[in-house]
Amino acid sequence: MKLKEVKAGSGRPAFNSLTLLGSYIGREYVLSFLVSFAFFFFIFFINQILVFAQRIAIRNITVSDMIVLVILFIPQFLMYTIPFGSLTAASMVIGKLSSNNEILAMRSCGINIKRIFLPIVLISVVFSAMTFCVADYLIPFTAQEYRKMYGEILSRVPTVQLESYSSTRFGNRIISNGAVEDSIIYNVLILDDSDRSGSRAVASPKASIQLVDLERLIYRIDLEQPEILITDQGSAESFSLAQAQNMTMYINLSAVTDGYNPITPSQMSVHELREKIAERKIENEEILAQHLENLEAARENLGESLKDLETNSSVGYSDLNLIVNQVDRVQELENEDVFSFYYQYYRSELAKKLALSAACTILVILALPLSFFRMKYGRLTGFGLSMFAACMYWFYLFYMHTRAIVTSANPMLYLWAPNITVFILGSVLLWRLYKR
Repeated sequence: MKLKEVKAGSGRPAFNSLTLLGSYIGREYVLSFLVSFAFFFFIFFINQILVFAQRIAIRNITVSDMIVLVILFIPQFLMYTIPFGSLTAASMVIGKLSSNNEILAMRSCGINIKRIFLPIVLISVVFSAMTFCVADYLIPFTAQEYRKMYGEILSRVPTVQLESYSSTRFGNRIISNGAVEDSIIYNVLILDDSDRSGSRAVASPKASIQLVDLERLIYRIDLEQPEILITDQGSAESFSLAQAQNMTMYINLSAVTDGYNPITPSQMSVHELREKIAERKIENEEILAQHLENLEAARENLGESLKDLETNSSVGYSDLNLIVNQVDRVQELENEDVFSFYYQYYRSELAKKLALSAACTILVILALPLSFFRMKYGRLTGFGLSMFAACMYWFYLFYMHTRAIVTSANPMLYLWAPNITVFILGSVLLWRLYKR
């Protein structure tokens, strides 16, 4: 790279030189991003797409339909490939400039290190915007198109695809099974919630499934020696248990083709998630209100028992045992973390979309100081550290996501913890680098 000569007393040549410098670093960063993006894309493609293609390999499905379904599934992991590509690209370009002594030459010319990093940070902001667009527009759109196309395929290809040792939903029924050999299924468990008054669970060591109505896509399941458990939604203590030699159930697949692949919260847009959060917030408030009522009632019962204990001269073992149980109940209610699971689930998915979008820029802040290790300790050291940082970030984010949905705390605190950690660590390393 050649910079234009800077003449004393003239600001234009210096400005042109810095513009040329920024375009050069930016171009190198974009090219490195394309390489690293292709690398991560290939990794995710091998690990997810091929497994996905095997799962949707329905009998008689055309190759063109298979290719379209695979393409529609690709945006699901772009949210990860773009941030990781941004991180690795920053390490690659700074490591290259360092190993070629270009950064040393720039700093010898009086160019501040901030000027060197600025183009990378600005472009990473663009990548953050791209990631948000993928999460908020592309993924919801492709998920809807995939759902629609998959329903059309099911209507054209009347086949029930049951995998060994898996669970499959058909409308209000869930079939969990063991090994599958052609149309024979072993260790079948069917959960049926089609009746609003209650639910039914059917377990059978062996069953067979076959298509009995091609036009309406009705399948018959013949179960051997089934055990049937029927529960009443109105009463937790009311249930029926029965056994039989044989049992036949029918599944109407035509009624569930449109909803066979429901849209998950991770495939919703920000607007849709906020609507779901508003709906579930009411449910969460009702759960909290009911919990407070139960806690208040338990405290009142304990208070009445303690008053009876004070006024009653003869206290038996049963009375003391009752008080101990009431104390344990109050403590249990006080320590119980009560919340609506789906309220937390939707909020955590919204926080994850925002956190992953910002990760493109935040991970770059960490990559910049790490990439200088390449100059001091070898060409691949900085790249290896960046790869390690990407893996640790992914595991950290995944762990925080699982924690966010099992507690009543704000999911933003959990999902943004990896970004905050990376930002603090990167800022400290940059500050130490700048002070040299």
